[in-house]
Amino acid sequence: MPDRDFPRAIDAITPAWLTGRLQASGVLPASARVSAIMTEPVGEGVGFVSAMQRLRPVYEGPSGGAPASLIAKVSPVDPSSRQVGEIFRFYQKETGFYAQLAGRTPVRTPRAYGVDYDPATMDFVLLLEDMSPATVGDQVLGLSEGQVRLAVDTIAGLHGAWWRSPELPGMDWLLALNSTEMKALEVVYQQCWPAVVDFAGDAMSPYMRRAGEALATRIAALMDLACEQPQTLMHGDFRADNMMFEAGAAAHPFALVDWQIVMKGPGAFDLAYMLSGSVTVEDRRAWQDGLITQHHAGLVRAGVGGYALDQAREDFRVCGMLAWCWPVVAIGSLDFDNPRGLTLFRAWAERAMALVEDIDGAAVIP
Repeated sequence: MPDRDFPRAIDAITPAWLTGRLQASGVLPASARVSAIMTEPVGEGVGFVSAMQRLRPVYEGPSGGAPASLIAKVSPVDPSSRQVGEIFRFYQKETGFYAQLAGRTPVRTPRAYGVDYDPATMDFVLLLEDMSPATVGDQVLGLSEGQVRLAVDTIAGLHGAWWRSPELPGMDWLLALNSTEMKALEVVYQQCWPAVVDFAGDAMSPYMRRAGEALATRIAALMDLACEQPQTLMHGDFRADNMMFEAGAAAHPFALVDWQIVMKGPGAFDLAYMLSGSVTVEDRRAWQDGLITQHHAGLVRAGVGGYALDQAREDFRVCGMLAWCWPVVAIGSLDFDNPRGLTLFRAWAERAMALVEDIDGAAVIP
């Protein structure tokens, strides 16, 4: 029986509870305790389906290697945001990843000091390593060539480690890209589409409008087509704002955070998703084929065989068209009082539309 006696909100985290979790994780000696907690907000607010704060514990007694700060992540208060998280199992998936997969996945992720999830209510709390002062990628600015190449090598290692793994089908808590829950995106896309047309305005070409309208009733079919590709573990939200870059000669110069959308699906999706939103149009056009080749080479280094480079390029096209759904849904639910969110989603939409046109994405819609 899992322990469900955990705080369901940030302000419900007490010194006594935090003491217990840090001691259980082995980072706080039994002779010490948390006597108080200082809190501060994290980020600029473009994440909508969880609440996060930085905790700075005040220790009493010799604290040893206990963290000076950590990140607490819990279910959001806003009911609409929470509903999205529950429909797509975000909280079950992220806690499941940290509890079951993080230690077996060749990607630097924040250490989890505490993982709690209640399947009856879908409440959760994660206590994660604070990775500052590592630099968070900037999706508005776009990734540099060095950053994007580091990201591609890392994600290829993840994909290669889980490529066609016989364990994946048995992980029922881990949704497949073409699961019933994910196919609900088709209806959400249709609801969001008019707002996206208005938002994009003249930046949406006649080609893109036709492609976007054609996709509206074919998303489920395109997900099925994408899942004919070899299946692996996908991050699912592989974009600059979820990437951490450490300066200098760090032991782990790259880390990946936010595993709420982790899924079973094609590795090409993570690559296409990143290039459709986290790289400027000019840079993406200059680097795209080389990055597909680099990702394929990384799979080969990880032991993947029987997967040709030409197939990787075609899989990228399918996933590039499918990746367009994400900015549509994001823009359709955009809070226009969030300046950075507005700037981010405008850049994302323009980059994703350019990618769809460049790969003739409309031609891959089933």
